[in-house]
Amino acid sequence: MTATANDVSENLKKAKDILFAGGVVGLPTETVYGLAARIDLPQAIEKIFKVKERPFFDPLIVHVSSIEMAKKTSSEWKEAYQVLAEAFWPGPLTLIIPKHPDINSMITAGLESVGVRMPSHPLALKLIAEIGTPLAAPSANKFGRTSPTSVAHVEAEFKGENIFVLDGGDCQIGIESTVLWVRQEADKVKLSILRRGHILKSEIEDVLLKKGIHFEFLEHIDKRESPGHMKHHYMPSVPLIVCTDKSRSVDDVLLEVNQKINLLPDEIESIKIFKPKNGIQSAEVMMLSLDPLLATREFYGQLRVCASQGKDAIIFYRETYQVGERWDSLFDRLNKAASLIL
Repeated sequence: MTATANDVSENLKKAKDILFAGGVVGLPTETVYGLAARIDLPQAIEKIFKVKERPFFDPLIVHVSSIEMAKKTSSEWKEAYQVLAEAFWPGPLTLIIPKHPDINSMITAGLESVGVRMPSHPLALKLIAEIGTPLAAPSANKFGRTSPTSVAHVEAEFKGENIFVLDGGDCQIGIESTVLWVRQEADKVKLSILRRGHILKSEIEDVLLKKGIHFEFLEHIDKRESPGHMKHHYMPSVPLIVCTDKSRSVDDVLLEVNQKINLLPDEIESIKIFKPKNGIQSAEVMMLSLDPLLATREFYGQLRVCASQGKDAIIFYRETYQVGERWDSLFDRLNKAASLIL
């Protein structure tokens, strides 16, 4: 056995010991790192909310290692759930389905539905399988702030709090899972995408069509059942400004920002809005790859890098070519992370 294999084995054992004792651990997934706890220990679930400073109105996603384990989280398991799970699991699709009565209401924010997914990261799957119970695992960051895509991000976020992080390397996708609300009725399946992600609406439609399932997408539905549903989320430690006119100079953008930023409230939906006391004098321009898949993978890391440069703000210039489903998933996060969109 190699030293690396020994390290992995020892780290898995340490993570299991912490989880069995009712603690929380940093969990690698293909999307972002999660802050994980057993769903059958109320004190552990509470610890997630306490460590993240997360309000109880924001539901948690339950992570499983098999479809059989997922079935036990729901009061029903319909054909559509099975079809979608077989098509997209393990992977970045969360299904919002009717919850089993045994699921703690803290996890679901008091709602009668639960979000479930099977991550594709091998360490996450192995840990969940060996624990033998699903893990609740929201992103491993303080509430409303930039999500972590590396061990270093998690350690920096919870500096001094002694959170053990199971090292699975950098996340391959880089944004949170697609959240899909699903209800199967007698004659059709009703669906709604509550949070965009790597799994696209067109891909979901293609799977259902091939299986001969009659379905309907609902555009207007209560999004409280999804994490990250608030107007502002994923925010860096300095204001992020999205500018839709790339011809504008940084100085021109900052002139307008300084006229508008102090008009913003100090807090929106429990998330603090950063507003430099002496105004915004300088800004770091954030650049992302031309490929939306690479841009998505880079996004949270680049937000953190830009925020650490000592400037008062970050500016991102949106380009005309950044259109389509994959870019929409990225801009779902980018626009929520922004203090202002000009």
